[in-house]
Amino acid sequence: MNKKFFSKYKLDSFLITDLKNIRYYSNFSGSNAQILITKKNRYFLTDSRYQEQVEYEISKNFKIIIYKKIEDSLMDIIEKEFIENIGFESKNLSYYNVENYKNKLKVEMVPLTDIVEEYRARKKKYEITKIKKAVKIAEKSLKNVKDYIFQNITEKKFAALLEFEMLGNGAEDKAFPTIVASGIRGSIIHGKASNNKISRDSAVLIDFGCVADGYCSDKTVTIIMNKSCNNLKNVYNIVKDAKNFAIENIKPGKYAKDIDKIARDYIEKKGFGKYFLHSLGHGVGLDVHEKPTLSPLSEDILEQGMVITVEPGIYISGEFGVRLEDMVHITENGAEIITTLAEDFECLQE
Repeated sequence: MNKKFFSKYKLDSFLITDLKNIRYYSNFSGSNAQILITKKNRYFLTDSRYQEQVEYEISKNFKIIIYKKIEDSLMDIIEKEFIENIGFESKNLSYYNVENYKNKLKVEMVPLTDIVEEYRARKKKYEITKIKKAVKIAEKSLKNVKDYIFQNITEKKFAALLEFEMLGNGAEDKAFPTIVASGIRGSIIHGKASNNKISRDSAVLIDFGCVADGYCSDKTVTIIMNKSCNNLKNVYNIVKDAKNFAIENIKPGKYAKDIDKIARDYIEKKGFGKYFLHSLGHGVGLDVHEKPTLSPLSEDILEQGMVITVEPGIYISGEFGVRLEDMVHITENGAEIITTLAEDFECLQE
């Protein structure tokens, strides 16, 4: 936050309460903290549980305050810096807490939306490195457990094995609950892994990712289980081509909705338009879903440094679903695909 920011919004200070945004600014990985940025200083406030942790996670750019009551510590800053108003993250700070601060701190609370998220959309080099680490762990893990797909295993057990493997390979956590949907369940777009055994009738859709150093990966493969299913192979190739055509057209300055349209129009041309039921993609970073959004309604413009997914899909109820997803880093020249699993892996057959 610089002088232009405070001048633009006519603010004395800005309060960050979203833990992902706090991690973005400070590298703090704990579960309780707030950052108050003023025109003069940056304050990091947390409780005594994290007194030791902040010593090695928080940079020297912050004045660290270990509080007993956060309102008292904020009041000390307000009085010292003559603060009359505080901008806050309206998507994160509850109405109760806003009213509490207004009454106890005697300042104006100014709601703001997506301030930090706009900065986060454009990744720095060190962030790209961390995202690539998360991709490497996730993809290595799927390779390591892929043979279990053919061993009469349930969807839920396979998802658990994959998540355990990611942790064993260095992940902090899974990025989201792993999706494993086979056979007719593949048409459920976010098909939570079930106790059903993985079906060999058509295909199995696996959507997975992990967190490494705070940053997420997100990849979907669709593995063909029944090589005699001609309609499935046709749909698979349509989805693959739609994905690749979209990626080929990604460049800084383009509207995100135009990239969505390229994939959507191709699938429509092939006769499956009504079966593509979601947006083409989304940003990935500290959150697995963040700015920008690639959808028909998006007004986002693609910029150098963004990391996005491209994940078209076709879902035919009662038959199967196919989704193929890559992660892309937008460079000055176009798109760098940072997921590495080859499409012949996605067509894996016993």
